[in-house]
Formats: sequence, C-alpha cells, structure tokens
Amino acid sequence: MSQSIVLRDLAELARYQDEFASDPEPTIATQVAMPPPALDNQPDQLVQAILRSASELQRLSERDRAARREAETVLEQHRRLKDEAGRYLQIDRDAREVVDGALKVVATAFLPRSQAEADQLVATASAVATVAANRLKGIEAELAELEEREDLSRLLAIERTEREARQREEQALAAIERAKALASEHKYNEALRLLGSASKLNPNMPGLASCHDTIRRQAHAVKTLEVERALAEARRLHRREPGQAVEILGGLDLSGMPSVLVRDVYGCWLQSCRRLGLVEAVHYSPGTGKGAMLVPDSGCDSRLKVVSAIGLPSWTPGRTFAVRALKGARPLAA
Repeated sequence: MSQSIVLRDLAELARYQDEFASDPEPTIATQVAMPPPALDNQPDQLVQAILRSASELQRLSERDRAARREAETVLEQHRRLKDEAGRYLQIDRDAREVVDGALKVVATAFLPRSQAEADQLVATASAVATVAANRLKGIEAELAELEEREDLSRLLAIERTEREARQREEQALAAIERAKALASEHKYNEALRLLGSASKLNPNMPGLASCHDTIRRQAHAVKTLEVERALAEARRLHRREPGQAVEILGGLDLSGMPSVLVRDVYGCWLQSCRRLGLVEAVHYSPGTGKGAMLVPDSGCDSRLKVVSAIGLPSWTPGRTFAVRALKGARPLAA
C-alpha cells in the first residue's frame, strides 16, 4: 500500500510534483484563438500570473470606464446641441411669421408711417431669421459629426434599450393593475388575455407570471363553484323538470374542470335527457364531457336534429347533421 501524503501549502506540492506525473494522454488537435501562457507549478510563478491577470483586469476596467465617461460627455454635448437647434428653429419660424405679417401690413397700410415701420420690421425679422438659419445649419453640422462617432451610437443604443425596457415594465405594471381590477369584477377571461399579451412583451417579469397564476386559480375556483351549484340545481329538478335541468347543464363550460365533476355533470345531463321522453332519440358523444341528444329530422330522414348538447357550444338546439356524419351515434338507452 502506498503511503499517503498530506500537503499543507503550494510549496510542498511543488516538491512532490514528480510523484503525480503520468504518461500524457493522446489529444485531438483543435484550433484555438489564443493558447494560455505556459505556467510551471511553482507557487511564486502562479502568484505572479494571477497578479498580472488582476492588474490587466483593473486596467481593462479603468479603460472601459474612461471610454464610457468620454461617451457620456459627448452625449451631453449632443443633447445640448439638440436643444439649441430646437430653440434656433423656433426663432427662425417666429421671425418668418413676423416677416409675413409685416409684408401684409406694408401692402395694406393706410398710414405712410405704418408702412415705413412695417418695412423696418421686415428688415429686422429677416435679419433675425437669417442669423437663426445660419446658426441652425452650423449646429446640424456639429450634430452630424458627433453622430458619426461609434461610442455615441453605442451609448445611444444602450439608452434606447433601457428606455424601452422601462416603458415595457411600466406597461406591464399597468396591465397587472388593470387585470386585478377586471378580476375583482369577475371578468377573469379578459384579465387573463390582458396578462397573456403583456407576458409576450415581458416574458421574464415575475410579477406578470405571479398575477396570471393567481387570477387563473381564482377563475378556476369560481368556475368550479358555479358548475357545482348548477349541478346541485339540476339534480333537484331532473325528476320533476328534466327539460329545465337539461337546459341548465347544457349551458355549462366544463373545460378545465375536475374529471370527477365533469363525469357527474354529464351523467346528470344524460339522465335528464332520458326523462324527456324523446322518440327515436340518438346519443352522440365525441369525447369526455361532450355529447348531444338528437332526434330524426321530420323534414329529412337522412338527418338528425339536435335537441340538447353539452360541451359542444356550436351544437345549438335545432341544428341538423347528416346521419352518416355521426358514426359514433347510438340509440338512447332507457
């Protein structure tokens, strides 16, 4: 059995490095952009390597911060020039309006003195408009030069991305508040659609997912309670008023309901249909919790007319289907 070795520091590791030497394994040649520097296992060399890396990292960080500060300075200058351009543009517009108004006075003035003063206003306002227009051209040239800088474009893109993210977050928060208000009014489907649309724009926002889950559970609980109440009412009526029981159960939406509850509702609906005394009735069920009760259409022997349906919203009473289209239909058992 080989003797175990306890190492306390890197210096001891260096003394035993030959103990761990093994034959090199065959390697597969791959292309790399830049191989790492060769390092011996001496502790001082490892320390020097990590110190150089830390120093290089600090230098890179300082250089990046300096570039960001310079770009922010350029951005401030860009904003100042944009504001200044807006002011000169407004001055130019105002001066031209004065010129147009003064020219009208010159053409229609009754007093010679008014005409002369209007002429003076035309000259003054025209000079102001010219100065403003020339200054505006100079500012636009400066702006064009600044906008060619890559660092400014990068910073503007970052700010635009951050601004859009803030806008999406504000819209999402507004959607959450609106959805809560809709849920309080029992408009759960509308609330969930609103949150679903907001989630597409903010897929990683936890608040949206949490609100959506809460309202979905609320909607499910309320819907389950409503179905249970409808079932209780139908069970109370199905012997004396089977038609009313069929109408109550046929209007229920059973999607997403517990399977046990769906079976109970369907069973009560089927029992109520049997009590209607339908002649030559046919029972058609394309799936769990979905079914229709049909009778032969008096106007056409090859078609069946819907008397009642459950879980099939488009199968309204009176709608007809070809007999051959309902291959799974069976005569209603007593």
